[in-house]
Amino acid sequence: MEGGLGWLMLYTRVCGLSWILVYLALSLVLGLMTHITLHLMIVGLMICLVSYFRLPPPNPTIVRQVLGTDPAPGLPDSAVDWLIAHRAACLDAPENSIEALRLAAKNGAKIIEFDVSFTSCMSPVVFHDDTVDRVTQATGHISSHTHSNLKKLNLATKHPLGSSFEFSGIPDLEEFVAECMKLNMKMIIDLKTYEVPEETISVILNLYKKFPGMKSCTMVTSFFPHLLYQLRRKDPEIVCSLSYRPHFFAFSTYEGTNVSMKPRFSGFMLHTANLVDILFPWFLENFIWFFVGLSAVLVHKAVVTHQYVSDWRRKGVRVMAWTVNDPLEKAFLIHTVGVQCLTDTLEKVKPDQWVLKD
Repeated sequence: MEGGLGWLMLYTRVCGLSWILVYLALSLVLGLMTHITLHLMIVGLMICLVSYFRLPPPNPTIVRQVLGTDPAPGLPDSAVDWLIAHRAACLDAPENSIEALRLAAKNGAKIIEFDVSFTSCMSPVVFHDDTVDRVTQATGHISSHTHSNLKKLNLATKHPLGSSFEFSGIPDLEEFVAECMKLNMKMIIDLKTYEVPEETISVILNLYKKFPGMKSCTMVTSFFPHLLYQLRRKDPEIVCSLSYRPHFFAFSTYEGTNVSMKPRFSGFMLHTANLVDILFPWFLENFIWFFVGLSAVLVHKAVVTHQYVSDWRRKGVRVMAWTVNDPLEKAFLIHTVGVQCLTDTLEKVKPDQWVLKD
């Protein structure tokens, strides 16, 4: 699709859709009517602009090294790394900890997913939440804690299996990546620090410089396309995916139903965020993936259907589902839909294929 007629058709489609949207908006506001020749000229100009700013996906060989065999229903477990340890399989051990990473490797995981946050002194650490309240004995925003303060916090304190771990600290990002490389684990690095894009990009690029082997075993993901675009603008060979769930911009939580959702805003801001949530999936499927050069999308399990996976495969983009903890859901998504699953636990309930066949 990157060369010849296929390349031209793809650029024409994306730019044509872009101009149609702009033109319809202008027509509604200004009653604008123009000759067909002008439309063709503008689409041609947009193709030139998009071809300059658009970031093609990385070399397919690199993408395959990072993502492995393209999953499909019926492939044996040995052919695909079906399960990805979400937050280092955070139900089996303290979340995003070195202990969880080592246990995940012992339990057979080949791919680990983890998150990046910054301390008050802008030291990058492996941590998911905005605050430390949920998983430690302390309170407050992680960015308000110093690095030395965070190092005293125990991730095992509130973990269901915490008694099995004497002390489990919040790891530095570089420390965690070094351990992944030592264990020969592939990585999915989730960037949530959208407020500090330059610092975030700098940290990730420095990691790739320090550990050159990351190019063939690491994918960077984020809910924020601008982070991925800026990162790939600096290094186009970095494999990236976009994370997505319904109602992300308007609501801070989503578990597949409206009941579980907590609004981020109120009043006009909430209505605006709701509008963005309505429009975003269409833009993702028609523009963002193409412009950023995505190799995969990591989506909430409630979104995943056969048709959804098929639509993305036609674009050459892989679908991964999160967060899948129920054994029956894992079995269905893996053996019937053919998608890899991010999971909080690597505990196996056997035989999962038997459940589906009967």
